[in-house]
Amino acid sequence: MRVTDRGVALAAVALAVALAATVGVGLLLGRGGDGGPGGAACDPADLTCVPAGRGTPPGPKASLPPTATPAEPATPDPPATPEAPPPPRRNLGPVAGPDTTGVTPGRSLSPHGGGELSDDGLVLEGVHVTGDLVLTGHGQRLRDVRVEGKLSLRGTDIVVEDSEVGSLSVSGGTGITVRRVEVFGLAGEDGIHVSSSRRRVQDVLIEGCWIHSPQVLPGSHYDGIQVRGVDRLTLRGNTFDLGPWIDRFNAAVFLEDANGGNDDVLVEDNWINGGGFAVYVFGTNVRLVDNRFGPDARWGLLYPDSVPFTASGNVWADDGSPADLD
Repeated sequence: MRVTDRGVALAAVALAVALAATVGVGLLLGRGGDGGPGGAACDPADLTCVPAGRGTPPGPKASLPPTATPAEPATPDPPATPEAPPPPRRNLGPVAGPDTTGVTPGRSLSPHGGGELSDDGLVLEGVHVTGDLVLTGHGQRLRDVRVEGKLSLRGTDIVVEDSEVGSLSVSGGTGITVRRVEVFGLAGEDGIHVSSSRRRVQDVLIEGCWIHSPQVLPGSHYDGIQVRGVDRLTLRGNTFDLGPWIDRFNAAVFLEDANGGNDDVLVEDNWINGGGFAVYVFGTNVRLVDNRFGPDARWGLLYPDSVPFTASGNVWADDGSPADLD
């Protein structure tokens, strides 16, 4: 029995050694090979298989919190646009006067006999005429001249500037320019008289002149300017000042239907005051623009039987309110 028991014990020991060896080899193979759990190799199609000893398969990625979209910066309100300043107030007083017309201050004048001057290209400066003066040539020029009587312009291409006359007449002249002339009044005469009774008057500019102080006689019918037939007349920046109404005053500006009528007349930026009516309008293509009217017309600004014309920007001189010329 002892021999048998000892044999049995030896057999058990041998079995245990063999079992231990088998387990050791399995551990070595699991640690160094590609086998999966229990020593088996991973199936390449199984993406969740992790070889033994290499940890656990990762779980799904944790979702990151959504990134906040930064708010659009607030658009600042545009700066307030400053209100435009009101337009400068127009000068409502006379536009031409003693400071802007007449012989140049300090200019000495030599006596001159006056009469009719017909020389083409004549230049006459710095003279004093005690009577009347008539210009009938072409291309004549007058500057710094005083004529106590009437200055009559009957030629062509005549320019009169910076002078003083009792009255002014344009009779049959063409291409006439009169600037900065004082018309100080002559007994029984209009301030300015334009007439086509001799031949057609054309292309006349009267600008920056001062017409004032009428001198009437019992038979007078005074006008600041009377126009009896013209083609292309411009009256700009003049002062027609008759003053308070008296008998024998007719109009400050009288466009009369005579001698073939008046066509293409611009009356612009003048100071117009006085007369029975301030303005009589007869003609075609007549425009009254940006004139200012004084208070002395006796019955109104516009003679009621005047023909239609264009008017804009005309005002009363005292307060700038619109002047109704309808």
